[in-house]
Amino acid sequence: MELQNTVKDALNALYHHPDDSVRMQADRWLQDFQRTLDAWQVADNLLHDANSNMETLIFCSQTLRSKVQRDFEELPSEAFRPLRDSLNALLKKLHRGPPIVRTQISIAVAALSVHVSAEDWGDGGIVNWVRDEMNSHPECLPSFLELLTVLPQ
Repeated sequence: MELQNTVKDALNALYHHPDDSVRMQADRWLQDFQRTLDAWQVADNLLHDANSNMETLIFCSQTLRSKVQRDFEELPSEAFRPLRDSLNALLKKLHRGPPIVRTQISIAVAALSVHVSAEDWGDGGIVNWVRDEMNSHPECLPSFLELLTVLPQ
């Protein structure tokens, strides 16, 4: 929880502090934070936090997307399912949320599909998984269509 508050404070300083040197220090700290192992859990927690503001959602969705794309090997193999389930929950939660955040989460899921075998997504791979999710949660269609848009890329 302390690290989550530090991230929020750094984001607040980055975007709202009047002193350029404080903003630069916050930016450096946030960049360093994104390279840590803790960034996985903190970004995920803040994305699920109903009290997170837009700046936090954008930063955390970009962090999680970047971690999946570049640092997936940091995670133990048993972390795939919890990560997939968390990203799926975020897609559902953010189906009417900020498009930039939804896009980052969609890219993270697409990147995740590259790192794990099709069998890990269930019978038929990620495409059937997305189909099943769309059928089960039609109210979240915008999120799953976003995912289908970025998946081939």
